[in-house]
Amino acid sequence: MAAFGAAASLKNTILCILQSSRISLVPPSPQILQPAYYEMEHLQIVLLKLDDTGYSMIRTKVNALDERIKDAIWEFEDLLESHFYDQILPQLESERDHLSFSVDLQSLRQSVDCFVERVIVMEAEFIIELMDMPEEEGEPISSRIDFSSIDSKMVGLSDQFERLRDYLVEDEGDWISVIGMAGVGKTTLAKKVFDDPSIQRHFELRAWVKVGRKCEFNEILRCILAQVDPSTRDQMLTQGEDDDDEELLGVLDERLKDKNCLIVLDDLWEWDTLVMDNLPKGKVRILLTSRLANDNSPVLRVRLLNEEESKKLLAEKVFREDGFPPHLNKLGEEIAYKCEGLPLIIVTVAELLSKEEKTTEYWTEVVKKQYNSVFVNAYDQISEVLFPSYDYLPQFLKMFFLYVGAFPPYKNIDMHYLFYQLSGDGFIAPMGTQSFEQYMAEYLAMLSNWFNLVLYDEFGQLSWFSMKTFRVHSCWQHVCKKEASKIKFLHVLHSCEDVLEDQRRLCAHSNSLFAFKEVNDSIRNDCAHIARSLLCLGPYHQYPVPIHAMDFKLLRVLDALHVRFYHIPLEILKLVCLKYLALTCNRELPVSISNLLQLQNLIIHRHIYIIRRGAMLYMPMEIWDMQELGLIHVAGRDLPSPDSDATLAKLSGLIGVSVKSCTREILKRIPNLKTLAILMELKPYDDDDDVNQLSGLDYISEELRKLEALSYAVMNPEMKYECLVPLSMFPSSLTSLQLSGLRCPWKHMNDIGLLLPNLVTLKLEHYAFQGPYWDIESQCFLKLDTLIIEDTDLVRWRSQHGSLPMLGILSIRHCYKLQQLVWTSDSSMATTRTIELVECNPLIATTTSAMQLRPESLFIVRWYTTFEMSFRS
Repeated sequence: MAAFGAAASLKNTILCILQSSRISLVPPSPQILQPAYYEMEHLQIVLLKLDDTGYSMIRTKVNALDERIKDAIWEFEDLLESHFYDQILPQLESERDHLSFSVDLQSLRQSVDCFVERVIVMEAEFIIELMDMPEEEGEPISSRIDFSSIDSKMVGLSDQFERLRDYLVEDEGDWISVIGMAGVGKTTLAKKVFDDPSIQRHFELRAWVKVGRKCEFNEILRCILAQVDPSTRDQMLTQGEDDDDEELLGVLDERLKDKNCLIVLDDLWEWDTLVMDNLPKGKVRILLTSRLANDNSPVLRVRLLNEEESKKLLAEKVFREDGFPPHLNKLGEEIAYKCEGLPLIIVTVAELLSKEEKTTEYWTEVVKKQYNSVFVNAYDQISEVLFPSYDYLPQFLKMFFLYVGAFPPYKNIDMHYLFYQLSGDGFIAPMGTQSFEQYMAEYLAMLSNWFNLVLYDEFGQLSWFSMKTFRVHSCWQHVCKKEASKIKFLHVLHSCEDVLEDQRRLCAHSNSLFAFKEVNDSIRNDCAHIARSLLCLGPYHQYPVPIHAMDFKLLRVLDALHVRFYHIPLEILKLVCLKYLALTCNRELPVSISNLLQLQNLIIHRHIYIIRRGAMLYMPMEIWDMQELGLIHVAGRDLPSPDSDATLAKLSGLIGVSVKSCTREILKRIPNLKTLAILMELKPYDDDDDVNQLSGLDYISEELRKLEALSYAVMNPEMKYECLVPLSMFPSSLTSLQLSGLRCPWKHMNDIGLLLPNLVTLKLEHYAFQGPYWDIESQCFLKLDTLIIEDTDLVRWRSQHGSLPMLGILSIRHCYKLQQLVWTSDSSMATTRTIELVECNPLIATTTSAMQLRPESLFIVRWYTTFEMSFRS
């Protein structure tokens, strides 16, 4: 369902035109556009009504109408942005002042009116279709209670099996939900528990009901009765749904009286309060399996198989043995790895492999070829099982999920860049007071925790032991790519033969594809005139690729960070609709960068880091004309001192600059900055400004009152110097602080801690502080949750009583001199504290007196060295 995302995009397009500080709209242009904006707001409200319909409703006609609405919106958006582009470009190419541009939209009045009328008609049709949606037929009772074909033989997950079994036997709870991604093995796990001898001994009666997307309360009652009371089986299988629910409940209550009973409701889609509130309580235990989470019962989330379990399952299904033959062992491991722990895809791949010759040559092709037939066929086979999870997603999540699904398989996604790309592409509305972190946490929590569609490790992202996972499973990427290409939303290039007609976004996992003439010609002829995003997401390509020569004009997002440019092409600097630009180039930014009047995110990396002596590395003065900028991440380039009263009021992130960008004159012009990352690179020669690399930072706390995250790193620090950090560089608003290479004395860190009452995360790396002892004084770091200390000469770390009351993780890494760790925690705090010791002095973990933790029950210690990893609590 793409219409909701299309409406969001058009709304943002209109807002950008109406609110741009550099666009002067000729009256009555603003009034001409407003009806279209308001109609998109109303359309989204109408489209959201679909989310209130049940999971059993057939959406074929509604989906077809949604497609028509989407096409109408895209057609109007193309017209509007083309009109905008055609008026701006001649003004750019003239020699006049480029601070502001004039746009006249009066010729679009009739088009806007027609578009609004067209949408209103389709809205009415959409509401009618919603009311007339047919409902799919339910399964007969006999098939709902037939679980004989479900294989309870399970590889791995023994830990979760034992937890689930013990909960059902020992706990007093009425319900437990087994949830997880489609194909993860929820039903198999439930069946193994159902068949377990100890479960059969404990529960006199057992019943299994396959619920699915449509199963009425009356059907569930009859399914249960048919199994717990064999004398009623024939009657329950044949009688109609008109039987009185109260009468059936009475019979069920009488049959279950004083008996232990286990009821499994398999593949539940919707939490039905009628079912949950009226099924018998007491000695009855109810186990649910669902691909959707709920807030009404304890939850066991079925995890993916680990590498060893995946390998074992694949070998068992292919060879009917525990392991692979020696010549296929390594290849078998790699194939199992590509299945990413999902049992359904492992079993499907195994079936396909079993039909082919088991040779090294064939299995090597399966491993090495990115889009080999075995995995593509396996993905196609299981797509029918997976697709309903996407089809019934809420409207506002669908475009988000399809976009995320475009990223390369088996690799984590950078949440920051993803957020900026989505924002630039028009799918994120202005968030008001909501932060980037809150927005992403909300969406990712829904997709991972509620709908089980992305792999996301939201806990312990800064922990050394955390998987730090955020990606889409490869089987779901296949579904996303297929659906996105079908609706022309986004196409992932696979070869030179791909059909690209009318695709609005292009993505490549091999950047060299853009170097082929066939691909260039196809893009230029078939979709460049309407394309909004070009994502070069393959491995870094150190030679230039002519992605600028495809005649784009409406591009909003250009992610070419993994493509090297010798210089920024002129064609890119004419993309006046561009909002996100990321590329790699060593040359200086041209003055004409300010032509990108709608640019929100500017990310320029360097191919190599070479600094010429005496070179003054600044961005052009015209950067101050780019009023829409929200992020500047230009490595090795500083903001110049403005020669006018210009400000960058929307700038919230400034990354990769040196202290030269932190003068009072500059900081006054970026008052709303929330993230500042300073990189100080000491040169291999003596310059005056190298002696005190902290000079010029005194004004940060005074001028940046909204700063939340501050990072200061010195590359290649000189260990012979000892610095004192000016306390005035730390505003009290900071929630995250990262320091590296400063070589300050530890006692100075306490002074900083007293100044930062809101600090949540603190990372001290590469001799940020030096000296043998750090005694953290009382009342320091009262809100700190995560403390990371890496690569120092620290011998003793001690936290005095009253300090660090909220600290959850203390991670000490590569501190080879560490001998003693003393931490006295408030026993009234029930939170368990985690201590991580990574590549530290072994004595710290093996000598009892070296680690003094009070009370010990509140601490978990994790220890890792190159030679062993162990855990103790």
